[in-house]
Amino acid sequence: MARFPYYRKNLRDLGELLARAAMDEGLRKEFQSDPKRFLSAIGLPAKTTELLRFTVVDEKETPGAVALPFRLNDAKLGASDDAYLSSLSSMFVRPRLN
Repeated sequence: MARFPYYRKNLRDLGELLARAAMDEGLRKEFQSDPKRFLSAIGLPAKTTELLRFTVVDEKETPGAVALPFRLNDAKLGASDDAYLSSLSSMFVRPRLN
């Protein structure tokens, strides 16, 4: 899901866009080539689309890709907050079936 700021009112449209892109290869390719256009069209704030560089990652094309939060909590990192670090590390470790 999204790793960037968005308005709550955009959540449905964002989910719909991601679902449509997952089902339609042509749309996914367009979305990958110009995510700002699609995100602006669903009403994401200009400050979000202008200040951040978006990359749409497809796990089929990039196995093992990880999307980090758009902003890390420096205080929790500096304090070595176990719960916070554990939640970050869970992004890198994929559960395996035995």
